[in-house]
Amino acid sequence: MSLMNPQPPLEGADFTSFDALEEDTPKETMWLSIARQVYDGSSDWMDTNLRYQWERSLSLFNNKHPAGSKYHTAAYEKRSRFFRPKSRIAVRNLQAAMSVAFFTNEEVVSVEPANPNDTAQSVAAIVDQSIMQYRLTNTIPWFQTMVSALQDASVQGVCVSHQYWDFEEKKEEYLEVGKDNEAVMDGEGNPQIHEQITAMRDKPIIELVSPENVRIDPASDWADPINTSPYIIHLIPMFVQDVMAKVDNGEWLKISKEELLSSSDGNEMDNTTRLTRDEPRTDPLENSQEFGGITDYKIVWIHKNIIKKDGVDWCYYTAGTDFMLTEPKDLREMYPWLKHGERPYVMGYVNIEAHKIYPSGTVELTQELQAAANDIWNQRFDNVRLAMNKRYHIRRDRNIDLDALFRSVPGGAVEMDDVDNDVRVIETRDVTGSAYAEQDRINMDFDELQGNFSTSTVQGARNLNETVGGMSLLADSSSTIAEYTLRTFADTWVEKVLKQLLRLEQYYETDEIVLAVAGKAASERFGFNANEIMDELLRQDVLLKVNVGLNATDPLKKVQNLLFGIQTLAQFPGIPEKINLQEVTKEVFGQLGYKDGSRFINLEEAPNPQMEEMQAQLDELQKVIETDQAKSQARMQIEELKNEGDKEVAQIKAQSDIQREVIRQQSDIQEAQIKREDSVTKRGELLLQKAALQNQSKDKNIDRQLELDAQGDTGTISRDRYNKIPFAKG
Repeated sequence: MSLMNPQPPLEGADFTSFDALEEDTPKETMWLSIARQVYDGSSDWMDTNLRYQWERSLSLFNNKHPAGSKYHTAAYEKRSRFFRPKSRIAVRNLQAAMSVAFFTNEEVVSVEPANPNDTAQSVAAIVDQSIMQYRLTNTIPWFQTMVSALQDASVQGVCVSHQYWDFEEKKEEYLEVGKDNEAVMDGEGNPQIHEQITAMRDKPIIELVSPENVRIDPASDWADPINTSPYIIHLIPMFVQDVMAKVDNGEWLKISKEELLSSSDGNEMDNTTRLTRDEPRTDPLENSQEFGGITDYKIVWIHKNIIKKDGVDWCYYTAGTDFMLTEPKDLREMYPWLKHGERPYVMGYVNIEAHKIYPSGTVELTQELQAAANDIWNQRFDNVRLAMNKRYHIRRDRNIDLDALFRSVPGGAVEMDDVDNDVRVIETRDVTGSAYAEQDRINMDFDELQGNFSTSTVQGARNLNETVGGMSLLADSSSTIAEYTLRTFADTWVEKVLKQLLRLEQYYETDEIVLAVAGKAASERFGFNANEIMDELLRQDVLLKVNVGLNATDPLKKVQNLLFGIQTLAQFPGIPEKINLQEVTKEVFGQLGYKDGSRFINLEEAPNPQMEEMQAQLDELQKVIETDQAKSQARMQIEELKNEGDKEVAQIKAQSDIQREVIRQQSDIQEAQIKREDSVTKRGELLLQKAALQNQSKDKNIDRQLELDAQGDTGTISRDRYNKIPFAKG
């Protein structure tokens, strides 16, 4: 039975009002109390409504029977307990479809100016896209992050990511030394010491967070829960030594190692979800707790709390829910690149379920079919085993060699007193045929729901006498489901994450990266000097797009749709010459898996319009020639015309005023054509007159011969001989 998420309570988490806390408690205690109460309230709701389903889905994804399954009971200890990896395969197929839809083309994302007529925005779009492309392909493991996010959303229903700029600098002091290798002194006679600052890390980060490690209010707006929740709690596992390093350098408040180790480890239920994800491996966090007894390597849970108070988001860190690590700060001070009302977290989905902030994942949608597939598979195995290794009825207290009977080896023998009555073989009917038929039906339902048109689905459709058209519809339907899933994922997570990444780049990106990556592109396209690419330019209004449309998972269909669109538009006047063949070539070969398809076609050499016009004239001249003699003469004329055309083309290329010369040459060609056509026509008329005279002479000779035959003249010639006369054949 599927565990459905009940409607969350409208009041959300139950915690004391801010006013009551401010009156009765000190400031530090107030913020700590708020953090504790919202954490406890959200954890209770998650444990009641989500955790069981998440752990069940994680087990199915790991090809394990979930906790509480009948296969874990003593009754199934001797029976088949195999697990068919249908859920795992479905998620992997969706990840493969995603790689086709998002990573076939060389350009990961497209950035366009909000106003195409604004030069500054156009330059900014080129610069922003170049930088985004550089970061997503070099410094950010974008493919790995997307695959993992899709896995979280498919298994647990949601994925969560945290976007921020990671910066760390190293300060070094060095003594200034003169030419004689002696220290340089200042005016007071002290050695001059210089400070050098080096950036150790300076890049954007897209951090994928486990869904159970993020807490929001269940009464938040289902369309935008992250930004409408009154609080967000991010649970961060950290090594003790890393926490103490922040304490030592003054970044965090003073806390002893003993206090840190004694802080709350959080809800024990959090560990069960993590253990289910790592099954069947041991918990790496637990291993760290016992690693050589070194306390620096132990894991503690740090809470990053974002609490909305008086319309302002306040952010501070706590050790569990026991100790304050930082003073509350305005979230906008920590993340100045954020838009108003925005938070540096994004939650995405693969399914949209209205009014639910935690929709079902694809694994949850098919969990009952997964269980049925397991049952059919295991029952079929048991049936085969019983049919091949039969059971026996044995009379009690009889002298029978049971070991030999149970061993049942080829050529073996069993000792017993009464062969006919002591042992009876139980025959097991083979029902594997029915099991296979039912398995095919389950596979079809499973694959259809998941959007996976697999080999088993094809075979099942054939077994059910599906028509070719029906199978085509099945394939189209499965493809549509996959594309819907990816479109949902792109709209709810990918596009939002990349928009935050773009604002991070616009706010923090270094001049060195901007000039190195995008300076040349902006200069070649718009003639911008590198020094003109400033922060104001980078922060121009631009539009970011993630292109995932219909047939995105099938590159061949995308190519077909593209070519169909081009053919349709080409029917309108003036459109063919405006088609950008270079972009069409890139798109076609890009969808086929070639990142640089332009190298296959040379688009620089265009056909000569003068030569095309001459060829058309030659074709028309050939059509008017009908007789053999005219054809002979026409060939001479065609050869002359070709020679003239070559001379004309040479003259056209040599002269400065090309257009005027082309017009004159075309006029001469047309005049010559008209004269030649007249000549051909006159010659044809003469030939027709000659043939008519010959035919008249022929008819007279025939009539004369007939008269002679009637008179019995010896000078008669036969019709056969007459036909051999040359002129008689015309």
